[in-house]
Amino acid sequence: MDFEKTGSPLILLDRKKIKANLRHSTIQLDILEKTDSTNEYLKKFISQNEQIRVCIAELQTQGRGRLNRQWYSPFGQNIYFSMLYPFQKVLSELSGLSLVVGLAICQSIESVVKLKNKMLSIKWPNDIFVDQCKLAGILIEIQAESNGFCQAIVGIGINVNMLNATKKDIGQPWTSLLKITEQYQDRNDLCVALIDVLMDYLERFSSHGLLAFTEEWKSRDGLFGRVVSVISGSKKHEGICVGINTQGHLLLKTSEKIIQACTSGDSTLLK
Repeated sequence: MDFEKTGSPLILLDRKKIKANLRHSTIQLDILEKTDSTNEYLKKFISQNEQIRVCIAELQTQGRGRLNRQWYSPFGQNIYFSMLYPFQKVLSELSGLSLVVGLAICQSIESVVKLKNKMLSIKWPNDIFVDQCKLAGILIEIQAESNGFCQAIVGIGINVNMLNATKKDIGQPWTSLLKITEQYQDRNDLCVALIDVLMDYLERFSSHGLLAFTEEWKSRDGLFGRVVSVISGSKKHEGICVGINTQGHLLLKTSEKIIQACTSGDSTLLK
């Protein structure tokens, strides 16, 4: 693969460029050269009213995904992104939020990058896949108040210009936008799209809930019709995926023809 004529391998994040091109330009935006974790960075702003704030880092020293797994975060290659977003909702009303964030990620990437007829799909509950390889992941942490108010930190990692990583770095099949397109991508353009589209989707979710995204989810559901295993704690469920319910729980049709709703867990394609 020859990338010499397909763009610059290293374009640093540029706060002025990102802010200048945002539709949602009133958000607070922090660009960091290095941080332990963009989610952790935003936690210190949780108590500060209802300000929407975004943090994007060139490097994470303790990047993590769900279940405290390491998120490989080399300097200047990918997007390590978190948004602090307030909701006038109780915690139970945020069920399905990760699915909406996944839809926003897919839409934002496709608005900027020509993917050579590759389809972005979502592996419930929080991974973006291309051809069975992981492109992006989501980690959402929620601070709930007693008065029906929540603040969510939406953490997103997208493999952009990464070409090499060992199995020790990433313990599953993975891909990047560079590997898919054979072109280096300007992460600033991707960050602009990600912020604007994510804001649009979170505003719609806040007003209308998961129901507003039902049809879009069907078009992105990477598990539908497939035999799936879901591990949640000490429990394991297997069946054919038949979609999600109104709360965003994964629905599996078991061998006994029973519909099992999985509220959380890790999903794996069996066939």
